[in-house]
Amino acid sequence: MLSAAESVLVVDDEPCVRRLVEDILLGEGYPVVGSGDPWEALGLVQERPVRLLLTDVVMPDMNGCELAKRIETMRPDTKILFMSACPIDSHPVEEGAYFIAKPFTVDAIIHAVGTVLAAPPDHSVTTK
Repeated sequence: MLSAAESVLVVDDEPCVRRLVEDILLGEGYPVVGSGDPWEALGLVQERPVRLLLTDVVMPDMNGCELAKRIETMRPDTKILFMSACPIDSHPVEEGAYFIAKPFTVDAIIHAVGTVLAAPPDHSVTTK
């Protein structure tokens, strides 16, 4: 589990999806902060430690892969979990990156978040 100072940052431009994921993770005891805008998310990362970025891949203005690269530069220890309704092979997500397909079940998202947080810190999860 995360310390009180760390959080999961959920970034999705679809408010219903973002709120649903936030509610699920809050119900599991994770400290969560959410944003519908990648630029706002970058500001949030500057303000607080983020242990996990859970981001949609396809968003207007900046995609989740670019967001992950920028956050990785700011906070290299942040783990990344991508989500999308499109197949992973249709995105510039690196092979081996953590990915969950939408729609997902409550159990699936809880399992995915737990798996990523438990992974060794040197596991590469972003794009090149």
